[in-house]
Amino acid sequence: MNAYELLILNRNILQAMDGVSLDVGDVKYIPVYQDYVRLSQEGHKKTYIMQYLSDEYNIAERTIYRIIDKFSTTVNI
Repeated sequence: MNAYELLILNRNILQAMDGVSLDVGDVKYIPVYQDYVRLSQEGHKKTYIMQYLSDEYNIAERTIYRIIDKFSTTVNI
């Protein structure tokens, strides 16, 4: 399979991702979002969660906020 065939095969998903500004590189942030959801469901305050995730993943708090906002976006397919 070449790159063109891969793009054609996944065209609809890639177009949906583009529509909500998701990049393929965002895959590396999936564990961050999963931890955010878990901590949120456990009842922790958002400020604590952001500080914890920033320390745990060595990512700036502002970046954590951007990840959470991006991953929380509703996608219409």
